Amino acid sequence: MMQGTHTSQGAEATSMAAENPALNQDAFARGIAQATATESTGMTVAGTYAITAVLVLLLVVAGAFGWSQVQIEVIQGQEVALTPRWIWLAFLLTFILAMVGAFAFRAAPLIAPLYALCEGVLLGIVSRYYELDFDGVVAQAVLATLGIFVMMLLLYATRIVKVTSKLVLGVAAAMGGLAIMWTTAWLLSLFGVNLAFLYAPTPLGIALSIGIVILGALSLLVDFDFIERMAASGAPGYMAWYAGFGLMLAIIWIYLSVLRVLALLRRAQ
Repeated sequence: MMQGTHTSQGAEATSMAAENPALNQDAFARGIAQATATESTGMTVAGTYAITAVLVLLLVVAGAFGWSQVQIEVIQGQEVALTPRWIWLAFLLTFILAMVGAFAFRAAPLIAPLYALCEGVLLGIVSRYYELDFDGVVAQAVLATLGIFVMMLLLYATRIVKVTSKLVLGVAAAMGGLAIMWTTAWLLSLFGVNLAFLYAPTPLGIALSIGIVILGALSLLVDFDFIERMAASGAPGYMAWYAGFGLMLAIIWIYLSVLRVLALLRRAQ
C-alpha cells in the first residue's frame, strides 16, 4: 500500500479543479463530515484500488449483457442493428444513480455497484455499434485502456512522475478548455454551425482526439495522488467506494476517448 504524500500545498489546493466529479476536496470534506465517532475502519489506498477493480468487473459483465442486446436483423435485404427499446430506462437510471451518488456518500457501497451495472449496459451497446463499423476496435480499445491505466499507476507508484502543483494546474486548465470547447460546439450547433473538425477523421481531428486521451492519462495521476492523500487524512471507509466510483469514471472516459481515436484512424485509412 502506498502511504504518505509527495504533493505540494499548491497541488492540494488546486486538486479540486481537476474536474473529476467524485475525486475532489469538496466532496470528500462533506463525506468525512458525515462520518460518525464510531467509524473504526478508515479508507486505504489498497482498499480503494480493490474496490475499483470490483466496479470495473461489474462494468465489464454488464457491458457484455448490453452488447448482447443489440440485435442484427435483415430489413429489405440489408443488415440493420436494432437498439433495445429499454435503453432510455438505462439512461434514466444511470443519471439518477449519478445524481444520488454525488451526494449520498454513505450509500456509495450500494450506489457505486448499481451505477457500474447501468453504465456498463450502455457502454456495451455503444461498443457493439463501434464493433459493427470497425471489426476488432473494441478489443484494441480495452487493451489500450488497461495499458494506459497500468502505465500511469506504475509511473505514479515509482515516483518517476510526481504530481506537482504545475501538473495539477495544467490538467485543470486543459480540462476547463476542453469543457469550453465542447460547450461552444454544442451552442453553435443549435444555430446550424457544425464544427466538423472536432469529429472528422482529419489530421486536426485525430490530433485533438489523441490529446484528449493524453489528458485523461494525466488526470489519472492527479486522481491517484488525491486518493493517497485522502486515505492519509483519515477518510472513513465508505469513502473508498466513492473514490473507486470516481476512478471508474476516469477509466470510462479514457476507454471512450481511445475508442474514438481508433475509429477516426480507421476512417482515415
